[in-house]
Amino acid sequence: MPRDLPPQASQTSQASHPGERAADAARDARLFAAALAATVVVAGLRLPWRLAGLGFGTLVLYAGARVLAGPGVLRRDGRPARGRGSVVVGIGLAALMLLLLLGELAQYRLIARHERCLALALTHQDQRQCHLDFERRQQDLLRRHARSAAPA
Repeated sequence: MPRDLPPQASQTSQASHPGERAADAARDARLFAAALAATVVVAGLRLPWRLAGLGFGTLVLYAGARVLAGPGVLRRDGRPARGRGSVVVGIGLAALMLLLLLGELAQYRLIARHERCLALALTHQDQRQCHLDFERRQQDLLRRHARSAAPA
């Protein structure tokens, strides 16, 4: 005699039970908060460690998108869903930091040299010279890029 097999659970990412959906939304919110905190913390580190913010920032965008989708699930379950504005601000902060980190990645050698110079500077005059050298090298890099991009 054939046995009745239980129906297969759907392979969607959304849980079927309201309590499970709420738990998923809470987990996404915790992931978002932790990734945002990690992005802010690593921004204060020296190169190359600061570039870990690229991964954390990307995780913030992913988790933030899931958190923004979560309030609809919570509202359908009759639960309050607050904090949408905070999530949007966090996503905006992460996006801005990602852009800054991508700029640093593009100028990695130049910025690493500048940081090494500042670490060795003993006086304000030495620091000023480091900044002037950094600006001069940055302008040279921009001029070279503009010349190579200009039509012949």
